[in-house]
Amino acid sequence: MNKADTRKYIQRILKRYDVGQEVNNSDEIYLLTRLFEKHPHWEIKKGCGIKSIRVRQGSYNSKCFEILRLDGTTTDISYTQCFDGKRTDIFEIKRACRSAVDDVVWKFRDDNLVPGKSICPFTGEVLFKENTHIDHYDKKFREVFDLWIKDKDIKFIKSKLNDASIDGEMNRYFTNQEVINDFISFHNNNTHLRIVSVKANLNILK
Repeated sequence: MNKADTRKYIQRILKRYDVGQEVNNSDEIYLLTRLFEKHPHWEIKKGCGIKSIRVRQGSYNSKCFEILRLDGTTTDISYTQCFDGKRTDIFEIKRACRSAVDDVVWKFRDDNLVPGKSICPFTGEVLFKENTHIDHYDKKFREVFDLWIKDKDIKFIKSKLNDASIDGEMNRYFTNQEVINDFISFHNNNTHLRIVSVKANLNILK
């Protein structure tokens, strides 16, 4: 399989298993193990050795893989990072910036969404939490990030990221409150938010 086919196959594996279930197909286990060996933190992730692989709850109601080691310890592992390899500093900082404004985004949704009554202005869908996304407009998130980061000391900002190799660290975030506050303030002053449907956000507004 090529990379695209492998991604689709792994996504089907995640969809087929429930959270908490161990992968029990030998071909799937072999494929996942060979893929995980390409993870940039593989030596740390595998530890003393792999006993089994199971599906666990990820962020934003997603599912991800978890390694159960021979000594009984566990750790999450991102299959997408196995394809991407070592990610750039800018990529990781951008992920942390998204984490920094998570509370802002969710509060906006909770303050403005009236489930069953709010309407997506682009698709006309009635909105509920399950089919609602928050869209950045005037400036997209990536545009806000690009403006914020251009005058920053990348080495300093990178030093304020959490250690992604630690077990259970599924997200990237800043460990320094001043950096968090600085990005939140810049974000809030340079963009606007609106509630839209998942379909609008992923297809129409891209």
